[in-house]
Amino acid sequence: MKKFTVGLFTLALILTACAPRNTEQPLLANGDSYPNPSYPNPSYPNPSYPNDDTSTDITSAQIAALAHLSSTLNLSADQIALVSIEAVTWPDGCLGVQRLDVMCTQALVEGFKFVFEADGREYELHTNATGSAVVIASGLDINPLLEAVLMKQLAENLGLEPDTISVVSNEPAEFSNTCLGVAMQDVMCAEVITPGHIVVLESDGVQYEYHVSEDGRRIQPATLALTWSRDGGIAGFCDRLTIFLSGEVYGNQCKSQPNGTMGTLATLLSAAEREQFQAWVNEYGLVTLDASDPKGVADGMTVVLKLYGSGSAKPLKGAESDLFTWAQMIFQKLYE
Repeated sequence: MKKFTVGLFTLALILTACAPRNTEQPLLANGDSYPNPSYPNPSYPNPSYPNDDTSTDITSAQIAALAHLSSTLNLSADQIALVSIEAVTWPDGCLGVQRLDVMCTQALVEGFKFVFEADGREYELHTNATGSAVVIASGLDINPLLEAVLMKQLAENLGLEPDTISVVSNEPAEFSNTCLGVAMQDVMCAEVITPGHIVVLESDGVQYEYHVSEDGRRIQPATLALTWSRDGGIAGFCDRLTIFLSGEVYGNQCKSQPNGTMGTLATLLSAAEREQFQAWVNEYGLVTLDASDPKGVADGMTVVLKLYGSGSAKPLKGAESDLFTWAQMIFQKLYE
């Protein structure tokens, strides 16, 4: 199983499929207008630069920026117009484009800011002096890519046919914290307003909600299905399991693997086992079950399960036992 930072999914692998690895950066808003009067001839190629004293590396940086944008947009170079160039001293190794969970070297970096235009949209790119590092800072519309990634992820998580999944809505949102508004067991969230999107997918009449950061690199499933925790006992357990309806499964075992482990229902369960879990979710409502040892027992163990069902029934004793057994089985499979 792969280690993960609890609660986060990323689009990095998808984005790097169409961009060099050193360009993985968020897409920030750009307020520049087109055409830019300071550079009246936006046609490309245009080797001249408005300031004669600019570094002679401008040509290689410009070529690298254009090539990267051309590849990203799948457009030929002659379909992209140069709007403006500005020599810039970037404050860090990320070329002035910050991203959550990414550390940037604090050394100053000489480089350029390019603004290109293609199909009526402007794109701002940052480079170092030679063009060996290129970052798209703004302009890309990530929504189509984001929705495609989410649908692919949902299909793989639950073993669904991709053509059965559709997008119900994709709306901008402001989340109250860096966990994108989704609380998870023992996960601390910085109380910082975080802009992003709420995307709702649907398959076979069931809806699945995802929260996504504005730059598209943090994806958090938001429709809880089940949580399970086990603490204490002679062994000193401190185990956590969180399952989302969309099939993401998180485990945390504070002793051996404190950074957590991730899996999916499709990889952990057979089709019949997934159907059984979906049946429980459909039949039962919000259920809290407690299988803890009585208070006062030496080395007592606390075991609590919560099911976030969409029905209204309550499980009988036999079904309660089945749910606890099922949750513990999932947790064990995460660590096999």
